[in-house]
Amino acid sequence: MELYPAQVILEAVQLVLDANIPALQSFVAFHADVLKVELVLRALLTYLPESTNPALYTAFVRDLCYGNLSPLDATNGPSRSGPQLSDDEARRQVRKLHLLQLTEYVDHDGTVVDPLTSFLLDRAHQIDSETGALPLLQQLLEPFLDHSAYLRTWAISNLLPLLRLDYEYYPNRAPEYSLRTFEALQGDEAVNSLLSEALRQDHEQHDIDLGRGLRGLVGPWMYGRSTKRRKLNTVGRGDSELSTTGSAVSQDIEGRSISEDWSYVNDWLLELSIRDFLQAAKAFQQWGGPQDVDYGDWADGAAELNKTMDLGQRTCYAQSGLAIIYSTHSTSSQVFVESNRTVHRVAKLLDLHAIPNLKIEDLKSSPAEISAGFVDSLSPAHLLHNGLLRTSNPLTHPTNESIELANFTVFSAQILLSLGLLQPSRDMLLTAVFGSESDQRGVLRKTLHALRQAHGKSKDDAAWKRYRKQFLWLHDWGLSESPLANNTLKLTLGIFCQIDVVELEVEFLKMLLLEEHNNLAVHIYCAHSHVPLPLDLIEKAALEVAFGFYDNASNGNRSRGGMKKTSDLVAIFQPHFPQSEGFKQIAALLLATHALSFYSLTLQHGVPFQPVNIRSTPDALALIEKVLKQNPRSYTKLEDLLDIGRNLVKAGLMKSDEGISAFQFDSTERKLAIVERRIIAKAIEAALAEEDFETAYSYVINRLSPSEASQGTPPDTAEMLPTTEDNITWQAAYQAGRSPMKGTSGSSELRRLEQRMELLSQAILLAPSHSLQEVLSTWRDCEHEMNRLLTQESEEESGWDTRGDLTLPGGFGQEDIADIPQKPREPTRNAMNEEAPMGLFDVARGAASAFSKSAFPLRSPGPADSTLKGLRQASQAQLKGPAASDGGTHDSEGRVRKRDMVSNMVTGGLASGIGWVLGAPSVRNDH
Repeated sequence: MELYPAQVILEAVQLVLDANIPALQSFVAFHADVLKVELVLRALLTYLPESTNPALYTAFVRDLCYGNLSPLDATNGPSRSGPQLSDDEARRQVRKLHLLQLTEYVDHDGTVVDPLTSFLLDRAHQIDSETGALPLLQQLLEPFLDHSAYLRTWAISNLLPLLRLDYEYYPNRAPEYSLRTFEALQGDEAVNSLLSEALRQDHEQHDIDLGRGLRGLVGPWMYGRSTKRRKLNTVGRGDSELSTTGSAVSQDIEGRSISEDWSYVNDWLLELSIRDFLQAAKAFQQWGGPQDVDYGDWADGAAELNKTMDLGQRTCYAQSGLAIIYSTHSTSSQVFVESNRTVHRVAKLLDLHAIPNLKIEDLKSSPAEISAGFVDSLSPAHLLHNGLLRTSNPLTHPTNESIELANFTVFSAQILLSLGLLQPSRDMLLTAVFGSESDQRGVLRKTLHALRQAHGKSKDDAAWKRYRKQFLWLHDWGLSESPLANNTLKLTLGIFCQIDVVELEVEFLKMLLLEEHNNLAVHIYCAHSHVPLPLDLIEKAALEVAFGFYDNASNGNRSRGGMKKTSDLVAIFQPHFPQSEGFKQIAALLLATHALSFYSLTLQHGVPFQPVNIRSTPDALALIEKVLKQNPRSYTKLEDLLDIGRNLVKAGLMKSDEGISAFQFDSTERKLAIVERRIIAKAIEAALAEEDFETAYSYVINRLSPSEASQGTPPDTAEMLPTTEDNITWQAAYQAGRSPMKGTSGSSELRRLEQRMELLSQAILLAPSHSLQEVLSTWRDCEHEMNRLLTQESEEESGWDTRGDLTLPGGFGQEDIADIPQKPREPTRNAMNEEAPMGLFDVARGAASAFSKSAFPLRSPGPADSTLKGLRQASQAQLKGPAASDGGTHDSEGRVRKRDMVSNMVTGGLASGIGWVLGAPSVRNDH
């Protein structure tokens, strides 16, 4: 039965609803005049269930569109029971079908695609929106990829990335994008979306191939954009915002457009390097750039696009490799290893000549490709983040010079890391190329500190020799030893290039000494005929470190801590500088400090003594005074204290002060003599403070003899004596002579008084004229006390004799005893058993006579004669007064009284002593 056209359409739609594709194929072939290709495609698009397996109808659709339906299979359709619709009713039903229109897709060149391509794309969107089953789309489209370049491009750039993202690469991941949503992604958003899962899993598993994501996801997605750009010959976002000049590279519009599309990937790498450099470097090394794209089985035709990828694209991608090196602030061993690999990868991508593979163990390379002109073209602004990818940036634009500069910059960071200092590559570039002397000194200080912290305890001499070579290589990257050093254009590059290499050697020497590598330091800097430093600089550096150890020592014992370090350093270096005054001084300082360490010594506010206090004290002898005060009976160790004082003088620590005003004119021997007298005087003072008069007396008599202070004094310094040695001597003698007598009686009291008067006589001999009155006053007090004691003793003897005479049996009465002349007797009963001592002032007179003959043989009476006569008259008046009050000097029988004898001795000694001081003639000459 023949069907009307409306009935044919309704029958065909029913077959589509039933998904009876074989019957539909026969029916369409039979009614080809009614069921046109577009009508059938619209019916399929509208009423064929989305879950229908595409394999059931793709062959039919192909044959339909290609006109390959066989007439032999044509039938009028299945027979149907029931009434047939009229033509009018059928027309009304057709109008109610509302068949979907095929979308008009416009190709990149402006032409509308054919109905089959539109149907396939519409059908793909339907299936995805209703089922989300992307494998069904693959089955639908794969048979038709050769049909249309537009369809292939769409499938590669949209379907292929989604299939791999959801089903191949990350099957356990829940689908995130629909087909339409993914199609709407643009630029950076698409790149981040495609690679976000790879980054996340790489953080967790550390074995994800980021290059796979770039190759298999981003590459196919970028295929559609690149094709569009290539066909339209339009320019997207330009480089005008990144570059001040538009002629950085010479490329055609097509190549520039494609490169600009791929710049999304370059931007992503740069941003990733700031967050995680290792991932960015890994991605750069694993992916070969825009030419490295995996199209899978759909590569036919797409591979043609890869052949059009020009040098400009590879150059831009290679530039991103250098950019990520300078963008990161990360510092670790792995970062620098990956940076080094990235530099070599950049050179390989552009087929440049092999750059040197620098090794820390072999520092023979220097930057042979870098010219002074290239260095002059660089600016710190080239390191700004928004300029790293500019094609006009000479720092990151990949050339032989920029790649070699990056190579040496990264290697410098690796060397500093091996020395213990963490510095990012960008900071290394700033220091090496743009750093001032101050900047490089700061890096030098940090490097030395880091080296001490990281390797200071290492005793491997070979390692320290390697560290020194690395230091010197960092100075100028080995340029001073390369042929480039003789170029007319002097190239200045290096982490320490602004610092003199001699200063680097000095700093390294100090570091060796600070870490107690003394033998190695001597081996490098002293043991060879050709030493790397002048000897005076070596000596200065060694002394500086030695004094640093000394100042930081907490204990004065030379066998411990900083003192031991100082002692060891001096011991090993001093033989190489036998004439060095500095080493002699510090050796003497060590001896003095070590000796002081055996005494208890506390400074102000309870601060314990430290060696640095010796060097910081204006008068180092004040410390000996504190020792005497804080250590009971330490004055008995006089020789030990004198050795300390001598070593302090040899150490150069004694300065001019009130007590030693002429130090600046004195020889070392004179200084030693003055210091010894000061120490003896302090010991005398300490002995008196502890009521040890006998020790004080012994020190004055045996240690502070006037003859020792005066003999051998040059004539031109004779006038200085009252303010140097003798000034110390008379003050010590006077202080001892005026000390009060405690706990003495009888003969011991007389003995003490005799000792005091002897001390005072010595003070009188040496005291300046303005102090004589005070000394004489004290001496007179002692004289009166002596007279009193002698009188008291004489009375006691007379009383004892009287009592003895009265108590003897058969004795006579007192009135029967006649006065019988007697010879003068000795003052005390002790004289019966021992020889009386020489008169004190007889001793003083003899000493003064001897001294005047040797020191002042030509001295004539001067203005002081009147003073001497006045003092002599005052003394004689003092002596005559007591004698008159006692009834005369001699009794009626001519007996000589004891006190008269003492007075005569004192008078003679006093006149003689004062005469010497004032320059008057001898008493004997007056008589």
